Amino acid sequence: MERPGRPLVIATDGFRVRQLVDGFAENALRVTPAGKPLVLALAPEGGGARIQLRDGGPGLTDDDVAVAFERGALTARYRGVRAVGSGLGLAIAHRLTTRLGGTIGAEGRAPEGGACFTVRLPPRPPA
Repeated sequence: MERPGRPLVIATDGFRVRQLVDGFAENALRVTPAGKPLVLALAPEGGGARIQLRDGGPGLTDDDVAVAFERGALTARYRGVRAVGSGLGLAIAHRLTTRLGGTIGAEGRAPEGGACFTVRLPPRPPA
């Protein structure tokens, strides 16, 4: 886990943030081989917070990144090739992040070799 040297406090819905982190971790654990890294990183950013999950799994292609948050897109693409979930997790993560007033993004390659998902949350949720 990577975290800031001091406490990071923002006004947000902690329950929803926990749902995001749990969902990302569940997805990453499904595709990351034993012994490969799974990193949760938290950092201050612009008065808000940046939450990043990086893994040592197979990563994402540019085509995968383009549709990563579309319901079922990656499940349809990889069923029978590697472990997949229901196809709802990343779409739900996108919806949760948007409701918190944040943004979410995916990158095909993290320093650990797999995918990287980044959530940026504002200092305060939308009214």
